[in-house]
Amino acid sequence: MEWLFWIPAVVSAGLVVFLMEFLKHIWLKPLQSKKYFESQGIQGPPYKLFYGNAPDIVRLAWKESSKPLPLSEHNIVPRILPAYHHWMEKYGQEFVFWFGTKPRLYVTHPELAKEILCNKFGHCNKLQNKQLGKPGIGRLNGEKWAQHRRILNPAFHTELLKGMIPSIVQSGITMLTEWSKLVSSGANEIEVFKDFCILTSDIISRTAFGSSYAEGKHIFHLLDQQLLLYFEVMRTVHIPGFRFLPTKKNRQRWALEKEIRRCIMQVIESKERTAIENSEDYGTDLLGLMMISNKKEGRGKAQRNISMTSDEIITDCQTFYVAGQETTAILLTWTMVLLGMHPEWQERARKEVLEKCGKNDFPKSDTVNGLKIVGMIFNESLRLYPPLVTMTRQTSKPIMLGRLSVPAGTQLEIPILQMHHDQALWGNSVNEFNPERFDQGISKAAKLPIAFMPFSLGPRTCIGQNFALLEAKIILAMILQRFSFEISPNYIHAPVQSLLLKPQHGAWLIFHMK
Repeated sequence: MEWLFWIPAVVSAGLVVFLMEFLKHIWLKPLQSKKYFESQGIQGPPYKLFYGNAPDIVRLAWKESSKPLPLSEHNIVPRILPAYHHWMEKYGQEFVFWFGTKPRLYVTHPELAKEILCNKFGHCNKLQNKQLGKPGIGRLNGEKWAQHRRILNPAFHTELLKGMIPSIVQSGITMLTEWSKLVSSGANEIEVFKDFCILTSDIISRTAFGSSYAEGKHIFHLLDQQLLLYFEVMRTVHIPGFRFLPTKKNRQRWALEKEIRRCIMQVIESKERTAIENSEDYGTDLLGLMMISNKKEGRGKAQRNISMTSDEIITDCQTFYVAGQETTAILLTWTMVLLGMHPEWQERARKEVLEKCGKNDFPKSDTVNGLKIVGMIFNESLRLYPPLVTMTRQTSKPIMLGRLSVPAGTQLEIPILQMHHDQALWGNSVNEFNPERFDQGISKAAKLPIAFMPFSLGPRTCIGQNFALLEAKIILAMILQRFSFEISPNYIHAPVQSLLLKPQHGAWLIFHMK
C-alpha cells in the first residue's frame, strides 16, 4: 500500500513545480527584465500581471477615438498613439513597456531603427503570432523568408509592372465613370475611402489573377472578412492553446481560411493546366509571374528543396492582398483629403498632370514617371499619415542597440508615425502639409535620410512599394484630369489605427467636373 502514499506526494510535487514555473514566467522574469533595463537608465510604466500594459494601450486609444481633431490638424500622434505619447513624455525617448509578460522596448531614433531593420545577422525577427495561421512572406524569417523573397522579386520588376498599367487604368475608368454619373446628377458628395477600397480590390484582383479576375474578386471578399477577425486577435494578448478552442470566432476563421485556400488552389491548378497546354505560359499577372519564378528556382535543384509549395504560394497570395489592397486605398484617401484641405497644391498637381499626361489621354509609364509634384505630394502624405503606424520585431539573441544591451526575447517597437512627426528631424513645420520639403528628394527632406520609412527599411523593405506608388499615381492623375474637389462639411477629421491608419468616419469630399 506504500504506492498510495506516493501518488499524492508526486502530484503535490508536480503542482509545486508547475506553480513555481508559472510564477517565474508571470512575475519573476518580468521583474528581472525591468531591473535589467533600469540599470541602463531605461524606465517605463509598471508591469502588470498577465496582460502587462496592453489594456492601458487599448483603453487610451478608445478614449482618444471619441475626440475628433480640428480640420487641417496634422499633429495626430497624441490621438493615434496616446499611451506611447504619454509614456514618452514621462519616461523619455526610449522606454520599456509590457505586452503580456514580454518586455517591449520603444525605439524612436532612426539610427537605432536602422540597426534593427538592417540587422545582417538575423537577430531581429518579425513576431510570430500563431493565432494568425500560417505565415506568408510578411511574417517569415531567416532562410525561408530569403527563399520566398528571391522567388517573388522578379514579379515586381519595374518592366513587368509597366505591363499592369492597362489593368490599373481599366479599374480606374470603372470607378470614375460612376463618379461622373453621381456628380452630373447633383449627388457630388462622395465617401472616397469606401470607393478606393473597392477600386484597389478590383486592381489587385486583375493584376494578381489576370484571367481569373472573377475568382479573385470572390477570394478578396473572403479575405476582407478574415482581416477583421485577424485584427481582433492582434489587439489581444496571446493565450497559449486558445487558437485551438472551437469558439465562435475561431470557427469563423477556420471556415474562411479553408474556403480561401480552396479557391486559390483552384486558380493555381487552372493555371497549371493552361501552362501545360501553352508551353509553360503562366500569364503576366502576379500569380502567374510568381509561379514562373518558382518553377525556375526549383528546376534542377529538387534536392535542395528551394521552390515553394502550392500551400506557400497560397499564403503569399493572401499576403499580397493584405499588403497591397488597403495600403494603397489608404494612401489615396489621405492624399485626397490633404489636397481637399490645400487647394493650392491640388492645382499645382493638376497643372503638372495636364502638362505631362494631357486632358483626355490615359496615364502611361513614361508620363507617370515625370510627375514630380505628384510624387512630392504622395511622400508628404505618407509622412503625415503613414498607413503602417508601427513595426514590431523581436530579438532572437542578445544584441547591442546603440549603447543599450538588449536581452534575447525582447520585443522592439518602432513607431513610424512618431518618427515622421519628430520636430527634431523635420523642423518647426513638422505638423504642416508641405510637399516642398521633398523637392530635393527623400534624402534631403529631413535631417536624417532614414527618418522617412513608410515602407520600412533594409532588406525587408516592402516588395510592393513600386507597384503601390505606380497604382496611386495613375489613379490620382485620372482623378485630377476629370475633377476638382474640396472637403465636405460632413467630413470629420478623425484618423484612427485599425490595423492600418484609416479615417474613422470615412473621407467625404465634394466633387466638381472639370
